[in-house]
Amino acid sequence: MRGCDREGRSVFVSCGRGKPSRARVWEAYESHIAEGSTLSHDKEKSHSVLAERLSWESVEYDAREISRMPDKENPLREVNRLCFLLETFLNSHSRFDRDDLPGWLELFHVMMNGSEDKMGKAARVLDRAMRVPKTLSDREFFGIKPSSKD
Repeated sequence: MRGCDREGRSVFVSCGRGKPSRARVWEAYESHIAEGSTLSHDKEKSHSVLAERLSWESVEYDAREISRMPDKENPLREVNRLCFLLETFLNSHSRFDRDDLPGWLELFHVMMNGSEDKMGKAARVLDRAMRVPKTLSDREFFGIKPSSKD
């Protein structure tokens, strides 16, 4: 799932595969969104759990109606834009694997948020990568089966 605030900052959280349930939406987003927020959404039933439990204002839009609006008038255009960019990003990487989705979402989050300083973003990604204590052999990384000679 993904969302964005009025300043365009975004959050991306993996909710598992398939259409998210109310329980998965709650688990994914409860700690990421400030109390008193307004939830603008497309009447997806699972989104309503956030407004109900956190006493938010909920603004619902009919997806069929807003799909007919010009892009500039679409109230969900920022979220739709992020969905498009995320899908394009994931599809452009041939090594993308759904099991690694949280890492890809984190990388996309860094690309879309924070300072415009590209070196600062690169430093954040490298710093995060260096904190991961796993070392992979070439065979593990590329999925090469060991030969009988090894």
